[in-house]
Amino acid sequence: MALLTVDKLSKTYQATSKKAVKDISFAVDHGDIVAFLGPNGAGKTTTLKMILNLVSPDHGKVYFEGKETTNDNLLLLKNTGFLLEGSRNMFWSLSPLENFIYWGGQRGLSKAKAERSGLLLMKKFGLLDKKDTTITSLSRGMQQIVGICCAMIAQPKLLILDEPTLGLDLKSAQIVINILKELSANDVGILITTHQLDFAQKVAKKILLINHGELVFSDNMKESLARLNKQTIFELTFTRPLTSEEKEKLSLYCDLTLMHAALYQLVVKYQNNLAQVFDLLAKLPVRQIQTKERNLEDIFKYYTEVE
Repeated sequence: MALLTVDKLSKTYQATSKKAVKDISFAVDHGDIVAFLGPNGAGKTTTLKMILNLVSPDHGKVYFEGKETTNDNLLLLKNTGFLLEGSRNMFWSLSPLENFIYWGGQRGLSKAKAERSGLLLMKKFGLLDKKDTTITSLSRGMQQIVGICCAMIAQPKLLILDEPTLGLDLKSAQIVINILKELSANDVGILITTHQLDFAQKVAKKILLINHGELVFSDNMKESLARLNKQTIFELTFTRPLTSEEKEKLSLYCDLTLMHAALYQLVVKYQNNLAQVFDLLAKLPVRQIQTKERNLEDIFKYYTEVE
């Protein structure tokens, strides 16, 4: 049974008549790390708010461990930690430690256990010395870390994070990656939205791509990238632009794209054509050649830029 099931959620904002989300369906299993991606305004945050019952859907249902929580989300909230971008995820006039005690108490933790759990998380980020500093006095990145700690304070079954690495330096972002992988190994389901595709590629097991309110891509991360990289891709810089005849010969074995000036991308159509491609390239004025692997950014561009 899936931990979280989203079944055909739809939402239209009456003030603008904009259909923000159109029949979105997906599941998050125990131990999953799911990256929910899309351009600005695609419907990601609206979907998260419908899951958490902060926005009522026009149609569709949400289930937590098989029980419907669409209009009664107490079960989901008891077992979910969440961080929403631009929302008041903490009390800003309180310190991190005071926030841990409050939010831990909301989840049924004793004061001592909430303190222990929160301080352990702060220690992982190297911010123990900031435990008694008011949130307003912390940097944007530090505030984000405290928000993440508050979301994880009660060891939830499900973690929903909206732009978790926003404002974080590379070291802190890597700590977040390590913590999320550790939680996943302990059967916690994690749903993340992010614009940082390199972060998503490092941490996610599954990809969901939403564009104009519709789910346009859903797949396992490793499998989708493996399929994408079955073809060999070269980026080549020549000392001069290629002639029409030279491009025509290469096009027999490659999909040829001019990137700019004398820089070309060659996608070899079939692996058994590599010998012919190298023979042709040996006769051309190549200045630089390097192989390229397609990544999550290529998937993102394809499904969000191509109408």
